Amino acid sequence: MASVRLMDTPEDYGRLKVSPDRVEPWEDQRREDSRRGVWEWWYFDALLDDGTAVSIQFFTKTAISSFRSVDHPQVWIVITDPDGVMHEEKFTVRPSEARFGTGHCDAQIGPHRFQGNLNDYTIRVESVDGVGADLHLSSRGKPFRPGTAYFGFGNHDEKYFTWLCAVPKGEVTGTVTVDGVTRQVHGRGYHDHQWGNANLLLLWNNWLWARQAFEDYSILVFDFVAAAKYGYKRIPVCFIQDADGNLVFTNTKDVDYKLLEELTDPTSGKECPKVSRYTFEHDGVQVQYTLTANEILVSRDISSVLSAGISEKIGTTLGEPIGGAVEKAAKFVLRRKGIQPSYTRFAATGELRITRDGQTTDRSGELIYEFMYPGLSYREHA
Repeated sequence: MASVRLMDTPEDYGRLKVSPDRVEPWEDQRREDSRRGVWEWWYFDALLDDGTAVSIQFFTKTAISSFRSVDHPQVWIVITDPDGVMHEEKFTVRPSEARFGTGHCDAQIGPHRFQGNLNDYTIRVESVDGVGADLHLSSRGKPFRPGTAYFGFGNHDEKYFTWLCAVPKGEVTGTVTVDGVTRQVHGRGYHDHQWGNANLLLLWNNWLWARQAFEDYSILVFDFVAAAKYGYKRIPVCFIQDADGNLVFTNTKDVDYKLLEELTDPTSGKECPKVSRYTFEHDGVQVQYTLTANEILVSRDISSVLSAGISEKIGTTLGEPIGGAVEKAAKFVLRRKGIQPSYTRFAATGELRITRDGQTTDRSGELIYEFMYPGLSYREHA
């Protein structure tokens, strides 16, 4: 069985030239080149005071183009109204129209910008087709990464997947544009950065990503479960910061996970956790976090998108359209590899209990979390 681990040994820190105690601004610069198989993105989201949700991603390559040895820069913006109506645009440019600076986050894709230094960020998506944003993110926390940020796959860590949480929580100001109408906004925001050299659909069976802010604490849980090839190994990441952004709890080693109830994703037809309970312990502190999915906000059958993309690519090569039989065959091949990727985003309730020195603190509130699910079933590890 192939191995997988969080890379957090002294040798790992030395080889990757990162500190175990702090995150530096240069870590949020472009970390990968354009060689075949690599990918990279900068992600931002915000929940505005009026209930509007915004998500923006800058890609050096799109997922379907990662096999190429040249950049395929893209910007993806989604603005969701309080009533659930989504306004979505994707902008793709030639590699010569993109620039990625060094020393800090500095991604420029056509007229669009994602720039910052761990404290302050400018995220600007020009309103080309009536949807855009010009936002400022001011950090109200401290950057965090588990270990070196690298998860190594294989006996020599030859494949890797990363996660750098540059802004766990921040204040958002600026403007958003919908249907050509621009308005001033204010809210809370988040930014992370990821890169890797292998198809993440082949590395992970699933992951659950949740973050929630209370008046005095904010918690983030990133629960990774590796693919069958890697023995469904669970690598949990949890950290809590106080109101001033100080780290008050972290655990990247182990968790007591309990699946309390499940539901069926209507798009993929796969079973997903509905109620999950995580119990972490570290240095005499116990953290119990219970997530209850209340409503499905987004449900995507990624396997259908991938199969359609494969069919389109074959059709382009042959110079004629290809029918649905190829899409069905592509889905069959994916399933033989143990892959049926889907993505679900939930509106949920989060209940946090922190126990320290016999004293218990309870907090509860609403949040949105995601369940990325490349595998066929999560039951092998539940």
